Amino acid sequence: MSKIKPNTQKTNPSVHDEIIQTEENKQPNFPKTKKVKWEDNYTRATVYIQNDTLAELNHRAGTEKGEKTRIVNEALQDFFKNN
Repeated sequence: MSKIKPNTQKTNPSVHDEIIQTEENKQPNFPKTKKVKWEDNYTRATVYIQNDTLAELNHRAGTEKGEKTRIVNEALQDFFKNN
């Protein structure tokens, strides 16, 4: 049986070499874009809705998040556009 010799040759650059960046290979600093928040486009409003209308809205919206908001916004936009 022969013994396996450890690899003594340096095949990969050291971690230190990867961390250090010189001016030539430094990536440019681009300004970060601000993520638009939900509250930037929407405002919470309390309104009274007839019970049967709310039941239909709940039924049609299902459990998908934001679906009631989408339905109400589309209905109001359509109403404003046509009146």
